[in-house]
Amino acid sequence: MRLSDNLSFGALNLLRRKTRTVLTALSMAVGVMCIVVLISVGLGYEQSYRESVEAMGSLTKIEVTLPQSEYGQKPILNDRAVASVAALRGVEAVTPVVQKSAYLVSGAFVNMVRVYGIDLSTAESFQLTAARGTLPEGGSVRRPEVLFTADVAAGFADRGRDWTPALDENGDPLVDVLSVPVSMTFDYASVSGAQTAGADGRAAASGAQYKLDVTGECDGESINFSTAAFMSYEVLLRMLGASGTESYELLWVKAATAEDVPAICASLRDAGLVTHSLNDMLETVRTQSRRLQGMLGAMGAVAVLISALCVANTMMMSISERNREIGVLKVLGASRRSISRLFLTEALIVGLLGGVLGLAISYGMRRLLPLIFAETEVRSIIPGYLAAGGVAFAGLIAVLSALLPARRAARISANEAIRTE
Repeated sequence: MRLSDNLSFGALNLLRRKTRTVLTALSMAVGVMCIVVLISVGLGYEQSYRESVEAMGSLTKIEVTLPQSEYGQKPILNDRAVASVAALRGVEAVTPVVQKSAYLVSGAFVNMVRVYGIDLSTAESFQLTAARGTLPEGGSVRRPEVLFTADVAAGFADRGRDWTPALDENGDPLVDVLSVPVSMTFDYASVSGAQTAGADGRAAASGAQYKLDVTGECDGESINFSTAAFMSYEVLLRMLGASGTESYELLWVKAATAEDVPAICASLRDAGLVTHSLNDMLETVRTQSRRLQGMLGAMGAVAVLISALCVANTMMMSISERNREIGVLKVLGASRRSISRLFLTEALIVGLLGGVLGLAISYGMRRLLPLIFAETEVRSIIPGYLAAGGVAFAGLIAVLSALLPARRAARISANEAIRTE
Protein backbone atom coordinates (compact mmCIF):
# COMPACT_ATOMS: atom_id res chain seq x y z
CA MET A 1 0.00 0.00 0.00
CA ARG A 2 1.05 3.59 -0.57
CA LEU A 3 1.92 5.90 2.28
CA SER A 4 -1.28 7.86 1.77
CA ASP A 5 -3.28 4.63 2.03
CA ASN A 6 -1.48 3.69 5.25
CA LEU A 7 -2.18 7.14 6.71
CA SER A 8 -5.87 7.06 5.80
CA PHE A 9 -6.40 3.49 7.05
CA GLY A 10 -4.41 4.22 10.20
CA ALA A 11 -6.44 7.38 10.96
CA LEU A 12 -9.72 5.50 10.44
CA ASN A 13 -8.66 2.65 12.73
CA LEU A 14 -7.61 5.10 15.44
CA LEU A 15 -10.89 7.00 15.15
CA ARG A 16 -12.81 3.77 15.72
CA ARG A 17 -11.13 3.52 19.13
CA LYS A 18 -11.18 7.15 20.18
CA THR A 19 -10.85 6.67 23.94
CA ARG A 20 -7.87 4.34 23.66
CA THR A 21 -6.22 6.62 21.10
CA VAL A 22 -6.69 9.73 23.25
CA LEU A 23 -5.35 8.03 26.38
CA THR A 24 -2.32 6.68 24.54
CA ALA A 25 -1.61 10.08 22.98
CA LEU A 26 -1.96 11.70 26.41
CA SER A 27 0.60 9.31 27.89
CA MET A 28 3.00 10.24 25.10
CA ALA A 29 2.18 13.94 25.61
CA VAL A 30 3.13 13.71 29.30
CA GLY A 31 6.45 12.11 28.38
CA VAL A 32 7.23 14.76 25.75
CA MET A 33 6.19 17.54 28.10
CA CYS A 34 8.52 16.24 30.82
CA ILE A 35 11.57 15.99 28.58
CA VAL A 36 10.97 19.32 26.80
CA VAL A 37 10.27 21.29 29.99
CA LEU A 38 13.21 19.81 31.88
CA ILE A 39 15.66 20.50 29.06
CA SER A 40 14.20 23.99 28.58
CA VAL A 41 14.88 24.76 32.25
CA GLY A 42 18.52 23.81 31.70
CA LEU A 43 18.66 26.10 28.66
CA GLY A 44 17.05 28.87 30.70
CA TYR A 45 19.69 28.50 33.38
CA GLU A 46 22.46 28.81 30.79
CA GLN A 47 20.85 31.83 29.15
CA SER A 48 20.32 33.61 32.47
CA TYR A 49 23.94 33.14 33.44
CA ARG A 50 25.10 34.22 29.99
CA GLU A 51 23.17 37.47 30.33
CA SER A 52 24.67 38.11 33.77
CA VAL A 53 28.17 37.49 32.39
CA GLU A 54 27.54 39.73 29.37
CA ALA A 55 26.46 42.50 31.77
CA MET A 56 29.96 42.35 33.24
CA GLY A 57 31.58 43.11 29.87
CA SER A 58 32.18 41.82 26.37
CA LEU A 59 32.50 38.08 25.78
CA THR A 60 34.89 38.75 22.90
CA LYS A 61 37.43 40.77 24.88
CA ILE A 62 40.59 39.05 26.15
CA GLU A 63 43.03 40.56 28.62
CA VAL A 64 46.61 39.34 28.17
CA THR A 65 49.24 39.75 30.88
CA LEU A 66 52.68 38.39 31.71
CA PRO A 67 53.06 35.39 34.03
CA GLN A 68 53.86 36.16 37.67
CA SER A 69 56.33 33.30 38.14
CA GLU A 70 59.97 34.32 38.51
CA TYR A 71 61.27 31.03 37.12
CA GLY A 72 61.93 30.11 33.51
CA GLN A 73 62.06 32.27 30.44
CA LYS A 74 59.36 34.93 30.30
CA PRO A 75 57.70 36.25 27.14
CA ILE A 76 57.79 39.97 26.38
CA LEU A 77 54.77 42.08 25.45
CA ASN A 78 56.44 44.53 23.10
CA ASP A 79 55.40 45.99 19.75
CA ARG A 80 56.55 42.83 17.97
CA ALA A 81 54.33 40.73 20.26
CA VAL A 82 51.40 43.05 19.54
CA ALA A 83 51.86 42.50 15.80
CA SER A 84 52.07 38.72 16.30
CA VAL A 85 48.86 38.65 18.34
CA ALA A 86 47.08 40.79 15.74
CA ALA A 87 48.01 38.20 13.08
CA LEU A 88 46.27 35.33 14.92
CA ARG A 89 43.18 33.85 13.27
CA GLY A 90 39.98 35.34 14.68
CA VAL A 91 41.60 38.48 16.15
CA GLU A 92 39.76 41.66 15.18
CA ALA A 93 41.89 44.17 17.09
CA VAL A 94 44.67 44.33 19.66
CA THR A 95 46.06 47.22 21.67
CA PRO A 96 48.70 47.66 24.35
CA VAL A 97 47.27 49.17 27.52
CA VAL A 98 49.03 51.54 29.89
CA GLN A 99 47.20 52.10 33.20
CA LYS A 100 47.72 54.87 35.74
CA SER A 101 45.71 56.50 38.50
CA ALA A 102 45.40 60.25 38.14
CA TYR A 103 43.65 63.27 39.62
CA LEU A 104 41.43 65.67 37.70
CA VAL A 105 41.26 69.30 38.70
CA SER A 106 38.65 71.82 37.59
CA GLY A 107 38.86 74.97 39.68
CA ALA A 108 38.19 73.95 43.28
CA PHE A 109 36.81 70.59 42.24
CA VAL A 110 38.88 67.39 42.24
CA ASN A 111 38.19 63.83 41.09
CA MET A 112 40.27 60.65 40.95
CA VAL A 113 40.15 58.53 37.78
CA ARG A 114 41.79 55.51 36.24
CA VAL A 115 43.56 56.46 33.02
CA TYR A 116 43.84 53.91 30.23
CA GLY A 117 46.31 54.56 27.46
CA ILE A 118 45.31 52.57 24.37
CA ASP A 119 45.71 52.53 20.62
CA LEU A 120 42.87 54.91 19.78
CA SER A 121 42.41 53.38 16.32
CA THR A 122 40.99 50.28 18.08
CA ALA A 123 38.63 52.21 20.38
CA GLU A 124 35.40 51.28 18.61
CA SER A 125 36.39 47.59 18.52
CA PHE A 126 36.45 47.69 22.32
CA GLN A 127 33.03 49.39 22.50
CA LEU A 128 34.47 52.83 23.18
CA THR A 129 32.05 55.18 21.44
CA ALA A 130 31.23 58.77 22.30
CA ALA A 131 27.71 59.29 23.66
CA ARG A 132 28.58 63.00 23.77
CA GLY A 133 31.25 64.68 21.69
CA THR A 134 33.75 62.65 19.66
CA LEU A 135 36.53 60.12 20.16
CA PRO A 136 40.02 61.49 20.87
CA GLU A 137 42.65 61.32 18.14
CA GLY A 138 45.74 61.67 20.31
CA GLY A 139 46.74 65.24 20.99
CA SER A 140 50.09 66.08 22.58
CA VAL A 141 51.75 65.93 25.97
CA ARG A 142 50.94 69.60 26.52
CA ARG A 143 47.35 69.12 25.38
CA PRO A 144 46.36 65.43 25.55
CA GLU A 145 42.95 64.49 24.14
CA VAL A 146 40.82 62.42 26.54
CA LEU A 147 37.54 60.50 26.50
CA PHE A 148 35.78 60.21 29.90
CA THR A 149 33.16 57.77 31.08
CA ALA A 150 29.84 59.49 31.74
CA ASP A 151 30.14 59.14 35.54
CA VAL A 152 33.34 61.22 35.83
CA ALA A 153 31.44 64.51 36.05
CA ALA A 154 29.43 63.31 39.07
CA GLY A 155 32.60 62.24 40.90
CA PHE A 156 34.07 65.70 41.46
CA ALA A 157 34.30 67.04 45.02
CA ASP A 158 35.04 70.50 46.41
CA ARG A 159 38.41 70.35 48.15
CA GLY A 160 37.75 73.69 49.80
CA ARG A 161 34.54 72.49 51.47
CA ASP A 162 35.63 69.21 53.05
CA TRP A 163 35.36 67.37 49.77
CA THR A 164 31.63 67.97 49.39
CA PRO A 165 30.30 66.31 46.19
CA ALA A 166 30.06 68.82 43.35
CA LEU A 167 26.33 68.34 42.77
CA ASP A 168 23.43 70.78 42.66
CA GLU A 169 20.18 70.44 44.63
CA ASN A 170 18.80 68.09 41.95
CA GLY A 171 21.82 65.81 42.15
CA ASP A 172 23.19 66.92 38.77
CA PRO A 173 26.96 67.49 38.35
CA LEU A 174 28.22 71.06 38.68
CA VAL A 175 31.15 70.25 36.38
CA ASP A 176 30.52 69.76 32.66
CA VAL A 177 33.81 68.21 31.56
CA LEU A 178 33.17 69.10 27.92
CA SER A 179 32.76 72.82 28.53
CA VAL A 180 35.00 73.76 31.48
CA PRO A 181 38.81 73.59 31.79
CA VAL A 182 40.04 70.29 33.23
CA SER A 183 43.63 69.49 34.21
CA MET A 184 45.19 66.15 35.13
CA THR A 185 48.06 65.29 37.45
CA PHE A 186 49.59 62.08 38.73
CA ASP A 187 50.84 63.67 41.97
CA TYR A 188 48.42 64.13 44.87
CA ALA A 189 50.74 66.75 46.35
CA SER A 190 49.86 68.94 43.38
CA VAL A 191 46.17 68.59 44.24
CA SER A 192 46.63 69.32 47.93
CA GLY A 193 48.56 72.49 47.15
CA ALA A 194 51.88 71.30 48.57
CA GLN A 195 54.93 73.12 47.25
CA THR A 196 58.53 72.22 46.65
CA ALA A 197 61.72 74.20 46.11
CA GLY A 198 62.25 75.20 42.47
CA ALA A 199 65.53 75.39 40.62
CA ASP A 200 66.04 78.98 41.75
CA GLY A 201 65.20 78.15 45.34
CA ARG A 202 61.74 79.69 45.23
CA ALA A 203 58.59 77.79 46.18
CA ALA A 204 57.02 75.99 43.25
CA ALA A 205 53.97 73.79 42.78
CA SER A 206 54.62 70.12 43.38
CA GLY A 207 54.04 67.82 40.39
CA ALA A 208 53.09 68.61 36.81
CA GLN A 209 49.55 69.38 35.68
CA TYR A 210 48.41 68.74 32.11
CA LYS A 211 45.59 70.70 30.52
CA LEU A 212 43.22 68.24 28.92
CA ASP A 213 41.28 68.50 25.70
CA VAL A 214 38.17 66.50 26.67
CA THR A 215 36.67 65.39 23.36
CA GLY A 216 33.72 63.38 24.61
CA GLU A 217 31.97 61.11 27.09
CA CYS A 218 31.16 57.41 26.69
CA ASP A 219 28.63 55.23 28.47
CA GLY A 220 30.64 53.43 31.15
CA GLU A 221 27.95 50.77 31.71
CA SER A 222 28.25 49.48 28.16
CA ILE A 223 31.99 48.90 28.48
CA ASN A 224 32.15 47.89 32.15
CA PHE A 225 34.30 50.85 33.24
CA SER A 226 33.58 53.48 35.87
CA THR A 227 35.31 56.81 36.56
CA ALA A 228 37.77 56.16 33.76
CA ALA A 229 39.61 58.17 31.12
CA PHE A 230 40.89 56.92 27.77
CA MET A 231 43.72 58.48 25.76
CA SER A 232 46.58 57.58 23.43
CA TYR A 233 49.01 55.17 25.07
CA GLU A 234 51.92 56.90 23.31
CA VAL A 235 50.95 60.28 24.78
CA LEU A 236 50.39 58.77 28.22
CA LEU A 237 53.80 57.09 28.15
CA ARG A 238 55.48 60.37 27.29
CA MET A 239 53.59 62.08 30.10
CA LEU A 240 54.92 59.41 32.47
CA GLY A 241 58.42 59.81 31.09
CA ALA A 242 58.65 56.25 29.72
CA SER A 243 59.34 54.96 26.21
CA GLY A 244 57.12 51.92 26.74
CA THR A 245 58.20 50.06 23.63
CA GLU A 246 60.38 47.59 25.55
CA SER A 247 57.50 45.82 27.30
CA TYR A 248 53.85 46.38 28.15
CA GLU A 249 52.09 44.96 31.20
CA LEU A 250 48.73 44.42 29.52
CA LEU A 251 47.19 43.83 26.10
CA TRP A 252 43.53 43.95 25.13
CA VAL A 253 42.57 41.55 22.38
CA LYS A 254 39.20 41.72 20.58
CA ALA A 255 38.03 38.49 18.98
CA ALA A 256 35.76 38.62 15.95
CA THR A 257 33.23 36.30 17.63
CA ALA A 258 32.84 34.63 21.02
CA GLU A 259 33.50 31.28 19.30
CA ASP A 260 36.99 32.49 18.36
CA VAL A 261 37.97 33.25 21.96
CA PRO A 262 38.94 29.71 23.12
CA ALA A 263 41.31 29.17 20.17
CA ILE A 264 42.93 32.59 20.61
CA CYS A 265 43.36 32.05 24.35
CA ALA A 266 44.89 28.63 23.72
CA SER A 267 47.45 30.11 21.31
CA LEU A 268 48.39 32.87 23.75
CA ARG A 269 48.74 30.44 26.65
CA ASP A 270 50.96 28.20 24.53
CA ALA A 271 53.20 31.25 24.12
CA GLY A 272 53.52 31.49 27.91
CA LEU A 273 51.09 34.40 28.39
CA VAL A 274 48.25 34.67 30.88
CA THR A 275 44.77 35.31 29.50
CA HIS A 276 41.51 36.31 31.11
CA SER A 277 38.15 36.44 29.41
CA LEU A 278 34.55 36.43 30.53
CA ASN A 279 34.09 33.70 27.94
CA ASP A 280 36.12 31.42 30.24
CA MET A 281 33.47 31.83 32.91
CA LEU A 282 30.74 31.21 30.37
CA GLU A 283 32.47 28.04 29.13
CA THR A 284 32.45 26.69 32.67
CA VAL A 285 28.75 27.44 32.91
CA ARG A 286 28.14 25.75 29.54
CA THR A 287 29.79 22.58 30.85
CA GLN A 288 27.67 22.68 33.99
CA SER A 289 24.58 23.40 31.90
CA ARG A 290 25.22 20.41 29.64
CA ARG A 291 25.49 18.17 32.68
CA LEU A 292 22.31 19.66 34.10
CA GLN A 293 20.48 19.24 30.79
CA GLY A 294 21.71 15.64 30.55
CA MET A 295 20.44 14.89 34.06
CA LEU A 296 17.10 16.58 33.43
CA GLY A 297 16.83 14.90 30.03
CA ALA A 298 17.43 11.51 31.65
CA MET A 299 14.61 12.22 34.09
CA GLY A 300 12.35 13.11 31.17
CA ALA A 301 13.45 9.97 29.33
CA VAL A 302 11.97 7.87 32.16
CA ALA A 303 8.58 9.45 31.48
CA VAL A 304 9.02 8.84 27.73
CA LEU A 305 9.89 5.18 28.43
CA ILE A 306 6.65 4.77 30.34
CA SER A 307 4.82 6.37 27.42
CA ALA A 308 6.54 3.94 25.04
CA LEU A 309 5.28 1.00 27.10
CA CYS A 310 1.77 2.42 26.86
CA VAL A 311 2.07 2.62 23.06
CA ALA A 312 3.36 -0.96 22.87
CA ASN A 313 0.53 -2.20 25.07
CA THR A 314 -2.05 -0.34 22.98
CA MET A 315 -0.70 -1.83 19.75
CA MET A 316 -0.70 -5.36 21.20
CA MET A 317 -4.33 -4.96 22.25
CA SER A 318 -5.23 -3.55 18.83
CA ILE A 319 -3.63 -6.51 17.04
CA SER A 320 -5.38 -9.07 19.23
CA GLU A 321 -8.73 -7.39 18.45
CA ARG A 322 -8.12 -7.19 14.68
CA ASN A 323 -7.07 -10.71 13.79
CA ARG A 324 -9.89 -11.17 11.28
CA GLU A 325 -9.04 -7.82 9.64
CA ILE A 326 -5.42 -8.92 9.29
CA GLY A 327 -6.53 -12.23 7.81
CA VAL A 328 -8.76 -10.53 5.25
CA LEU A 329 -5.94 -8.20 4.21
CA LYS A 330 -3.62 -11.15 3.69
CA VAL A 331 -6.23 -13.04 1.63
CA LEU A 332 -6.60 -9.94 -0.54
CA GLY A 333 -2.85 -10.05 -1.22
CA ALA A 334 -1.39 -7.75 1.42
CA SER A 335 2.23 -8.63 2.18
CA ARG A 336 3.79 -8.95 5.61
CA ARG A 337 5.59 -5.70 5.03
CA SER A 338 2.31 -3.93 4.23
CA ILE A 339 0.66 -5.28 7.38
CA SER A 340 3.65 -4.18 9.46
CA ARG A 341 3.68 -0.70 7.88
CA LEU A 342 -0.02 -0.26 8.63
CA PHE A 343 0.46 -0.72 12.36
CA LEU A 344 3.67 1.30 12.43
CA THR A 345 1.81 4.14 10.71
CA GLU A 346 -0.88 4.03 13.38
CA ALA A 347 1.81 4.21 16.07
CA LEU A 348 3.45 7.12 14.26
CA ILE A 349 0.18 9.05 14.15
CA VAL A 350 -0.38 8.47 17.87
CA GLY A 351 3.19 9.52 18.64
CA LEU A 352 2.97 12.72 16.59
CA LEU A 353 -0.38 13.61 18.13
CA GLY A 354 1.09 13.07 21.58
CA GLY A 355 4.17 15.09 20.63
CA VAL A 356 2.14 18.07 19.42
CA LEU A 357 -0.09 17.93 22.49
CA GLY A 358 2.95 17.60 24.77
CA LEU A 359 4.57 20.59 23.07
CA ALA A 360 1.44 22.67 23.64
CA ILE A 361 1.49 21.72 27.33
CA SER A 362 5.20 22.58 27.47
CA TYR A 363 4.52 26.13 26.24
CA GLY A 364 1.86 26.43 28.91
CA MET A 365 4.31 25.22 31.56
CA ARG A 366 6.88 27.74 30.32
CA ARG A 367 4.51 30.53 31.38
CA LEU A 368 3.51 28.78 34.59
CA LEU A 369 6.97 27.89 35.95
CA PRO A 370 8.06 31.50 36.73
CA LEU A 371 4.86 31.89 38.76
CA ILE A 372 5.28 28.61 40.64
CA PHE A 373 9.00 29.12 41.35
CA ALA A 374 8.96 32.91 41.67
CA GLU A 375 11.51 32.92 44.51
CA THR A 376 14.10 30.85 42.63
CA GLU A 377 13.57 32.62 39.28
CA VAL A 378 13.23 29.45 37.23
CA ARG A 379 13.35 30.26 33.51
CA SER A 380 12.24 28.05 30.63
CA ILE A 381 13.44 28.52 27.05
CA ILE A 382 12.07 26.36 24.22
CA PRO A 383 14.03 27.04 21.02
CA GLY A 384 12.73 25.87 17.66
CA TYR A 385 15.06 22.87 17.45
CA LEU A 386 13.86 21.61 20.86
CA ALA A 387 10.20 22.00 19.87
CA ALA A 388 10.66 20.18 16.56
CA GLY A 389 12.93 17.59 18.17
CA GLY A 390 10.36 16.87 20.87
CA VAL A 391 7.62 16.12 18.34
CA ALA A 392 9.95 14.07 16.13
CA PHE A 393 11.26 12.17 19.15
CA ALA A 394 7.72 11.29 20.18
CA GLY A 395 6.99 9.88 16.72
CA LEU A 396 10.25 7.92 16.71
CA ILE A 397 9.67 6.42 20.17
CA ALA A 398 6.13 5.43 19.20
CA VAL A 399 7.35 3.67 16.04
CA LEU A 400 10.11 1.87 17.92
CA SER A 401 7.61 0.79 20.58
CA ALA A 402 5.35 -0.68 17.87
CA LEU A 403 8.06 -2.68 16.07
CA LEU A 404 7.51 -5.94 17.96
CA PRO A 405 3.68 -5.73 17.87
CA ALA A 406 3.78 -4.90 14.14
CA ARG A 407 6.14 -7.81 13.49
CA ARG A 408 3.79 -10.12 15.38
CA ALA A 409 0.84 -8.88 13.33
CA ALA A 410 2.74 -9.55 10.10
CA ARG A 411 3.37 -13.17 11.15
CA ILE A 412 -0.27 -14.05 11.89
CA SER A 413 -1.49 -16.84 9.64
CA ALA A 414 -4.30 -15.80 7.27
CA ASN A 415 -6.31 -19.00 7.86
CA GLU A 416 -6.07 -18.79 11.62
CA ALA A 417 -6.88 -15.09 11.57
CA ILE A 418 -10.06 -15.59 9.48
CA ARG A 419 -11.29 -18.39 11.75
CA THR A 420 -10.82 -16.13 14.82
CA GLU A 421 -14.10 -14.82 16.13
